[in-house]
Amino acid sequence: MKFLKILLFCLFIFEESFGIKLIRDAEIETVLTEMVKPIFKAAGLKEKSAKIFIVNSAEINAFTIGNGYIFINSGLLLKFKDPLQVIAVLSHETAHIAAGHINRLMAGVLNRQRNATGAMLAGLLATVLTGSEKAMAASLGYLIADERFFLRYSRGEEAAADSLGVSYMEKLGYDSECMISVFQTFQNDSILNGGEYIPEYVRSHPDANSRIAALKKDPNNRSRNLKKKADANLEEKYSRILRKLKAHLKSENSSEDDYSRAIYLHRCGRTSEAIALIRELLRKNPCDIFYKETLAYFLYESGNLKKSIEVYEQIYKEDLNPLIKKDYAEVLIEANYDLKKAIRILEGIKYDSCFDSGIFRLLAKAYGKENKIGISNFMLAREQLLEGNLYAAERLLDECLSKLDKKKESSYIKKAKYLKELISRNQR
Repeated sequence: MKFLKILLFCLFIFEESFGIKLIRDAEIETVLTEMVKPIFKAAGLKEKSAKIFIVNSAEINAFTIGNGYIFINSGLLLKFKDPLQVIAVLSHETAHIAAGHINRLMAGVLNRQRNATGAMLAGLLATVLTGSEKAMAASLGYLIADERFFLRYSRGEEAAADSLGVSYMEKLGYDSECMISVFQTFQNDSILNGGEYIPEYVRSHPDANSRIAALKKDPNNRSRNLKKKADANLEEKYSRILRKLKAHLKSENSSEDDYSRAIYLHRCGRTSEAIALIRELLRKNPCDIFYKETLAYFLYESGNLKKSIEVYEQIYKEDLNPLIKKDYAEVLIEANYDLKKAIRILEGIKYDSCFDSGIFRLLAKAYGKENKIGISNFMLAREQLLEGNLYAAERLLDECLSKLDKKKESSYIKKAKYLKELISRNQR
């Protein structure tokens, strides 16, 4: 479903304009994606389509835009110490995808024509990225500008998502109390704060009391007597990413272990101390990929490019997390070492698995160092398109076309002309 991918592209394109800030961390995204994959399987969805992104917001909230993409606010994660509660939220959002509720929302959007200018730009950029000229531009701007629209399901659809979510948990052997406890937590917070604090997840969904009552009465809920707990491995992984998330967000040192303490120290500019802590962790856990990734990144930040490359080479493989691959390629480019490998790595990253326009800036830098100025300008143009700078993109495409080799780089000429035509069409 290309439309849903288009929508996701636009969320990232306009994150600065509409206040959607993402926390990008390979380990956190990997652990949460691993948590949701069994739910996707239980729901009859493709496990490979599952992608989780963290929104940097204290509000307790989560939403999906379909096609496997689920967004979770950092506030929601920090609220729940039990991974099964997060699994309950993920089950509910997965149910919306599996039941086709997103399609109804999309159909509704097609009947609303707001924010036309922004929508046309979003549609253009989506067209550039997906190759589809049916980006439904006039609808996208409204969706981006009003993110709560994503959550406006009917009461019937919410009840269905609750019930389906519980059925997925049952297939996985979990007690439905996990789902009920999520709503009870929200309800208790509201009571303790005199009703003043009502989480976004509750404001945009039906009353928690009615949902709890419905779940308790649901005849399809056969999981009440199941008492499966999260296994120790999952609990440790989840606890670790929570500590890591806190280290990313907190302004003071409230670290609970050496890993999060190292991240905090690095944020404070005390990178040599951070490196020492990570090295000690690796001495005890020599096979931990994310410790190695962190060490490689710290070494790069400290200016030790050679050592950083050595560590990245220890963990590099084709199915490595795309965020780590991007960082590895950046070190190679900065070190001016094996530029062809850096280009190969970056061009092998699918944008919809990474969503980082920095990929194109890095490609521009690598091609520039190889003296392929035309291709370098083409990559810069793609970056500017992603950032919504049509004028700058058009100027770069003109520069690109004047420098591309007609014989050796004809494919880029065709792509550049196509992008220019799209920009021109949008400006008419």
